[in-house]
Amino acid sequence: MADYLTDSQIALLCAIEEHDDSEATSEQKSDLARLLTAGYAQPTGDHPGSAYELTAKGVAFLGERGAGLNEA
Repeated sequence: MADYLTDSQIALLCAIEEHDDSEATSEQKSDLARLLTAGYAQPTGDHPGSAYELTAKGVAFLGERGAGLNEA
């Protein structure tokens, strides 16, 4: 699988830890499935309020493109 992601998939990576799959559109669910399959995100059981988290690959992908995560 190529490392080409659409703008909506990159936006989803930026918001993955706040993503609520129960309210996702079918396109967002498809994007999420691709991110999971490609190894950019993974399910998590220990993050309250979120079912997913970025993997090291996802963090590196965003870092290479200068897409920052909200840092409070």
